[in-house]
Formats: sequence, structure tokens, C-alpha cells
Amino acid sequence: LTLDRFKRLVQWEQRFVALTQREFVLLECLMLSPGQSFSRQQILKHVWEINFDPETNVVDVCVRRIKRKLSRNSNEHSSPIESVRGVGYRLKVEDPA
Repeated sequence: LTLDRFKRLVQWEQRFVALTQREFVLLECLMLSPGQSFSRQQILKHVWEINFDPETNVVDVCVRRIKRKLSRNSNEHSSPIESVRGVGYRLKVEDPA
């Protein structure tokens, strides 16, 4: 997974993926700290610049859209983003083995 912050391009599995502004910022947030779990509240504050609203599912919807775009024409489970039950989301860290 590569993210070009200047050209605003994302590349995953040898192809470029078009993301919206919010999707790009969310993915960039996760990529800055691979393996670190981010709560929905942290993501809302960073990406949407709003405080936590327990009734909103905007983070879940945005993550789902990113995962779908990244996995298009490839393995459904190939997304580098994973859900952390009871916490939020994180970028997977590849095991060097």
C-alpha cells in the first residue's frame, strides 16, 4: 500500500485506487501509525474534526467504502485495514516471516 500525499494517489496491489477527500484523510491517518488501533472517536476528531457522536456510523461507512475500493478486483480479505473489536480500526502490519 502506498499513499502519495502530494499527488493524492493511493496504490494497492499494483493498481491505483480513487478515494474521496475524507477517505484519503482517514487512510492517511491509519498509515501514519501502522498497527496502532484508532477509536471511532479519534477518527471522527481527526478526519471530520468533530467530537464523538455515539449515534453516528459515518466512520464505519467510510472504512467500509475504502475496504471495498481497495479489494475491488482482488481478494475480498486483502484489505490492509482491519477492525479491532470493541476499539475501532487499524492498518495491518505485515509479519516479516
